[in-house]
Amino acid sequence: MVRTLGGEDTDRMEALSDGVFAIVLTLLVLQFEVPDVSASELPSAVADQETLLVSYLLSFVVVGLYWIIHHNLFRYIVAHDRILLWLNLLFLLSISFLPYPTEMMGVYGSRFAWTLYAINFVLVGVLMTAVWAYAARTDVTDDEIGDGAARLITIRGLISPAAFVLSIAVAAVSLPVAYVVPLLIAPAQMVWVRYYEGVTDGSNEGQENP
Repeated sequence: MVRTLGGEDTDRMEALSDGVFAIVLTLLVLQFEVPDVSASELPSAVADQETLLVSYLLSFVVVGLYWIIHHNLFRYIVAHDRILLWLNLLFLLSISFLPYPTEMMGVYGSRFAWTLYAINFVLVGVLMTAVWAYAARTDVTDDEIGDGAARLITIRGLISPAAFVLSIAVAAVSLPVAYVVPLLIAPAQMVWVRYYEGVTDGSNEGQENP
């Protein structure tokens, strides 16, 4: 297969991605400022940063999970072309924007801020899934990944953006509950994996499921 601006490795893509992830994780904490208040007012001033802390922790955990996902997926993506390069850059664009809605969420804690925050994570999830789906479709993945495993990874990748879309709807009713919705991502993925393995049991022997 002829690949324009392609190659048989992904080292530079991974190096750039790791650098962006490191910068984003660092920028997330820079939104905190030591309150300029008297010692007696300090406890209440710190308490006022509760929403900022929650948004920081949620963002750090989710960004960290996407770094792990990106790392794991690129164990099986063994080549690249122009389109894959651009898809990965778009994914990094969505990741690099996260500190802005995270700080907005922490400062204002409004439904609008949560909506912007959740939309950013929807884009992160969709673009990460697009990177994998394109790689699997164009056969730049390792031979040990079969069609069944590729589909599993693709559909599982859409669970996170689906949860954040749901959180936007929930926020219209109860903003505090919307904060909790992303916690459904991990159990939902576990349920999907078990369901998928049950449906495909015996039909994908010899294929590796990550």
